[in-house]
Amino acid sequence: MSEPLHARLLVDCEAGLGEGVQWHRQTRRVYWTDIEGNTLWSAAETGEAVRQVALDAPLCAFAFTPDGNMLAGFADALCWLDPRSGVRRVIEPYMPDDPDTRMNDGGLDRQGRFIIGGIHTPGMAPVTPVWSVSRGRVHTILTGVGCANSTAFSPDGTRMYFADSRGPDILAYDYDTVTGTPRDPRIFATLEPGEGVPNGACVDAEGALWSAAFGGGMVQRWLPDGGRDMTVRVPVPNVTCCAIGGMKMQRLFITTARIGMRAEDLEKTPEAGGLYAVDIPVKGMPTGTYRR
Repeated sequence: MSEPLHARLLVDCEAGLGEGVQWHRQTRRVYWTDIEGNTLWSAAETGEAVRQVALDAPLCAFAFTPDGNMLAGFADALCWLDPRSGVRRVIEPYMPDDPDTRMNDGGLDRQGRFIIGGIHTPGMAPVTPVWSVSRGRVHTILTGVGCANSTAFSPDGTRMYFADSRGPDILAYDYDTVTGTPRDPRIFATLEPGEGVPNGACVDAEGALWSAAFGGGMVQRWLPDGGRDMTVRVPVPNVTCCAIGGMKMQRLFITTARIGMRAEDLEKTPEAGGLYAVDIPVKGMPTGTYRR
């Protein structure tokens, strides 16, 4: 393994729970959400020209549509979202009969379907489903999840990565690109004690998985065969999500969180919750847009 890379602070946004980061090449901006702060953030790849859009509910994950709007997973519902005004329109509520659940991690497959799962917030009980959203229709592809994370797809779309953050394992599924169905799950990688738990993830153009380690202060690159490769150190503990973007598609953007940190810990790492970045020696994959 090579020497670790070190991420630097890009935007000191003090997010309670930064998540959902992605590069939008049409606007040449990086977007992310503060779930705890009900805010959609964006900035230039340099960290300049920062914008905030206030929302009326926690935004957990999102995908752009070809017209520049978003299909958005809010805590309470799947919605259409105008990222300029913050106005949303509900498509379908998420587990309305269980107030202890909300949406969590999501991302697009290579065919433009939006895959999004949930979390049982009090104790990560395995009660939430993972949805696939395609052409305005919602159907369930996984069940019994405590905290959905690491949703990402291989460059050819035939492998789906996923983690339930109740434990240290990242799973790989065979993925039917025609039906959008995952099958045959197996353990792809396992975080060691002290490395935290797997959170958000993305895949680069070489097919390697970049996985944020919540509680571990790092993003790890895993090769397609599950071998460990590069590590990016982040100077705060709660690393939540990552995405590759920038004009050269070689900048790794990393969200972090302040949630659950004690006052004395925040004094030591006051930049927790910020957006971080590091330039990496491999290129990323375009995020794509939701297929309406």
